[in-house]
Amino acid sequence: MLAKIFNQFNQSAVKLSSNTLILSLRESYIALIPFFIVASVITLLNQWFDIADKGGSHEFLNTFNTLVWALFPLITLLSFSYYLSKNLKLHSIASPVLVIVCFAASTGYIIVNEAGIHIDSKGGVLYSILMPIFCCYILHYFASINALKLVGISTISLFLRKHLNLIFPYLLTSLITLICIPFISDFGNKILAFLMNYHQDASVFDKVSFQMITAHMLWFFGVHGDNTYHILAPAAYTDYQVLEGLSSYNFFSIFVLLGGTGCLWGLIIACYLLKNAEHERSIARISAPLAVFNISEVMIYALPIVFNPYFLIPFLLAPIVNGFIAYQLIDHGLIVLSASENIPWFTPVLLSGWMITHSWTGIALQLVLIALNVAIYYPFVLANQRHNITGKALDMLVKRYSAGHVIEDKAEESFAKSHSEQHIEQYSLKTVTDALNSGALALYYQPKMDPLSQQIVGFEALLRLIKNDGEVMGPWFLATLEQHKLMHVIDSFVIDQLEVDLDNFARQGFHPKISFNISPQNLLADGYKRVVKAFSRFPNQVEVEILESSYIEDFESTIELVKYLNKHNIQCAMDDFGTGYSCLSVLSKLNINTIKLDRSLLPIDGNIKSAVLYQHLAKICDELGFKIVAEGVESKLHEDVVKKAHIQCAQGFLYNKALPYNVAVELLKKQHHK
Repeated sequence: MLAKIFNQFNQSAVKLSSNTLILSLRESYIALIPFFIVASVITLLNQWFDIADKGGSHEFLNTFNTLVWALFPLITLLSFSYYLSKNLKLHSIASPVLVIVCFAASTGYIIVNEAGIHIDSKGGVLYSILMPIFCCYILHYFASINALKLVGISTISLFLRKHLNLIFPYLLTSLITLICIPFISDFGNKILAFLMNYHQDASVFDKVSFQMITAHMLWFFGVHGDNTYHILAPAAYTDYQVLEGLSSYNFFSIFVLLGGTGCLWGLIIACYLLKNAEHERSIARISAPLAVFNISEVMIYALPIVFNPYFLIPFLLAPIVNGFIAYQLIDHGLIVLSASENIPWFTPVLLSGWMITHSWTGIALQLVLIALNVAIYYPFVLANQRHNITGKALDMLVKRYSAGHVIEDKAEESFAKSHSEQHIEQYSLKTVTDALNSGALALYYQPKMDPLSQQIVGFEALLRLIKNDGEVMGPWFLATLEQHKLMHVIDSFVIDQLEVDLDNFARQGFHPKISFNISPQNLLADGYKRVVKAFSRFPNQVEVEILESSYIEDFESTIELVKYLNKHNIQCAMDDFGTGYSCLSVLSKLNINTIKLDRSLLPIDGNIKSAVLYQHLAKICDELGFKIVAEGVESKLHEDVVKKAHIQCAQGFLYNKALPYNVAVELLKKQHHK
C-alpha cells in the first residue's frame, strides 16, 4: 500500500516538475541568483564595515537594502514574465512589456499623485508571480485564435508577421487585465485583513507558528518569503518578544534558520552524504560558502526547493523542530541567554550561538539542531535524487520546447539575406517552425531484438514531435531544416537528451547499447566533438549511425572520424546499407563496427532471389568482422529470412515501434525479472 502511494506521489512530483509554469519559475529565479547574492553581500559588507556611516559619498548604502527589496517585485516580474513567455512560445520581449505595463497600472505598486511618483512594495509583492501568469496565459490563448491574426502567409518576414498578429491579442489581454485586477486586489486585501483580525490577540506561539509557516510557504511558492512576510504582516507579527530577553529576530536567525531559510545547513550536509548525486552535491558545494552567512537563495532556487514536492515536508518540518526544541530549552532555563541586543542575521552559525549565550551551550544546541535537520532532510533528499527531475534533465525539459524559437530566429536571418529568391522555401520553413512551436521534441527508443531469444539487445534513439493534442509524429521536417542549414539545432537536442536518458537508464540499473543518427555535415564539421564530450563516459554503450553516402562524399574524412570516435569508446554503424550507393568493394575498406542492412533488401512476397541475396550479404559482412543489424523486420516472413541469415540483432514493427523512455525502461524491467 505504501509503495503504491509513493509511486503515485513520484508520478505526480515528476509531472509537477515538468509543468511549463514550474519550469519558468525555476528559470526565472535561477536567473536572479546573482542579483540576490550581490544585494545580500553589499548589505552585509556595509553593516560589517560601516561604510555609509564613515561619511563621504556612500550614505546611500544605508538605504540600499530598502531600495533593493522595494524593486524586488519589479525585478521578479521581469524575469518570470520573460521565461514564461519563452516557454509558452510567446515573444519574450513583447509579452514582458505588456506584463510590466499592466502591473504598474493596476496593482498599486507605482503610485502617482501631486507629490510625484512613489513605489509601494506592498502593492506589488504578490503580483510579481500572479501578473505574469494572468497576462501570459490570456495572451497565449488569444494568440492561438486565427481570427485575431491580421496577417497570414505573405511576403513579409516571419518576425514582422508574428508581431503584427499580436496586436488584437495584446489589446484584449490588456483590457481584461485592467478590468479584473482591481477586483482581485480587493478580494485579496479582504482575506489578508481577515487573517490579521483573526489573530489580533494572538499568543507568542501563534505569532511564531504563523511567521514560520507563512514565510516558508511563500518561499516554496517562489516568493522571497522573509521580505514578503515583513512587508505584508503588521509590526506586531514581525517584531515581538518570544521569551524575556529573546526577540523574534534573534530567535529565528540564531535558533531556527540555521544556514538560512529552511535550516539549510542540514540540507547541505544531507546532500553531501548522498552517493552518485552529482547535481545535489554541486549545488551544495556552491551554497556552502553563502550558508556561512545565512544566505539561502542558491539552494532554494537552484536545487530547487521551490515547487519541489519532495522538499515541502522537510522544508516546513525542520524549522518547526528547531523552534520547538530551542523554545523549550530556553524557557526551562537549560539554555541561558547572556545578550539581548539583536545579533545581525548574517552572523555565522556557532559564532551567533556563542554571542547570545557566552558559553558552549549555545554552540552545542546549534550543532544538535543541525544534526536533527540532517536526519529530517536526508530521506527526502534521497527520494528527490532517485526519482525527481534535476540537473541537465530539467534543463532538457525546457530545451525540448525551444527548438522552434531557435529555428525561427535563424529563419529571420535567412529571410533578411534572401527575401525574394526563397519565398517558397520560407513558406516551407514557416510550416516547420509553426509545427515545432505548437509541439515538443522528444526522443523515443525502438528496441533491437535477438530474433532467436526474443530478448532486447539494445535500442535505436529516434526523434519524434509530440503535438499539443498528444499525437506523436515522425521528424518529417528534417529535410527542410537540412536545406536551411539548421540541423544543428535538432542534433544538439538529440545529443543532450540522449545523454540525460543514458544517465536515467543507469539510475534504473540498466546500461543498454543505444544507436542514434546525426546530420553527416554537422558530424564531420564539429559535431563529433559534442558526441565525444557527451558519450565518452558511457564506454562502448553508444553507437553513431553514419549514412553510407557520407563515405561516398568524403571517404577519407569519414574513415578518420570513425577512428577518432572509436578511440573514445564510441562505436559507429553504417546506416541503411543497400540504398543506392552500395558498393561491395567499399566494405573491405570500412573501419566501422556495425552494418545495418536496409529494409529494402528484405524479400517481398517470398521472393527467393531476394532472400538468397540477403543471406549472402549477411554472410559477407559477418566474415569481414562486422556486427549486423536487420532493419525493417515487419512480418514473420522477414524474421524467418533474418534467422536463416544467422543475424542476432533485428528491429522493426514486428517487435515494437519506437517507445517513450519510461516504456522502454518498463520493458527492460520485465525482461530482467523473467
